[in-house]
Amino acid sequence: MSQPFKNFDPYAAPADMFAIDAQLSQRLGFLRKVYAHVFGAILLMVGIEALLFSSGLNIALLQFMGQSWLISLIVFMAVSWFAERLAFSGASAMAQYSGLALYVGVQSLITAPVLTIATLTNPNLIGQAGFITLAITGGLTLFVVFSKSDFSFMRNALCLASVGLFVLAVASAIFGFTLGLGFAVAMVVLMCGYILYQTSAVLHHLPTNAHVAGALMLFSSIVTLFREVLYILMKLNDD
Repeated sequence: MSQPFKNFDPYAAPADMFAIDAQLSQRLGFLRKVYAHVFGAILLMVGIEALLFSSGLNIALLQFMGQSWLISLIVFMAVSWFAERLAFSGASAMAQYSGLALYVGVQSLITAPVLTIATLTNPNLIGQAGFITLAITGGLTLFVVFSKSDFSFMRNALCLASVGLFVLAVASAIFGFTLGLGFAVAMVVLMCGYILYQTSAVLHHLPTNAHVAGALMLFSSIVTLFREVLYILMKLNDD
């Protein structure tokens, strides 16, 4: 997960440019720009998924990740870390957009196997998961925007929960036990917490022109939330 910093300023913007200091219309304008980039990232991801499915690489990814799940996780985490550093850097707009595009590519590869399984079982679940994810994200975002609440106090709790769930996931890969529905529900709750925290961070700790960094932060949680919601729907559909 991206961890925003209070003094993070990729564009060297003055303090009065932070969204929390702007009027409501300006805050909403900044959020619209952030979510426009999130929407663009989602569209890019859809395009990548279409290429993977049309070429048959989605099946290869499903087989590879099924056999080498832990190795895949480590590789994806390393590339994601590098992509985040680019998107959060102040080097240039090109570097930031490159980081966002690279991160979208990694998330597309991670998501492809889940979409493949859903397509083979019940393709309708993909649209349902997308709608639920959109509803949850929209509701949490509106709450943060209009309440102007600062959820930075959640950072330590979210980090600890993330580490705990990650250790549990690695243990499942090593010892071969199934994480099951409870793990997915815990991930959904965690992602809801991250969306609250990250939306608050966008408003309180990013300048109003740091839309690329804000978009990556939110996209990372939204796409993870989508995968977990889809998994839950698939498990419920099996039952």
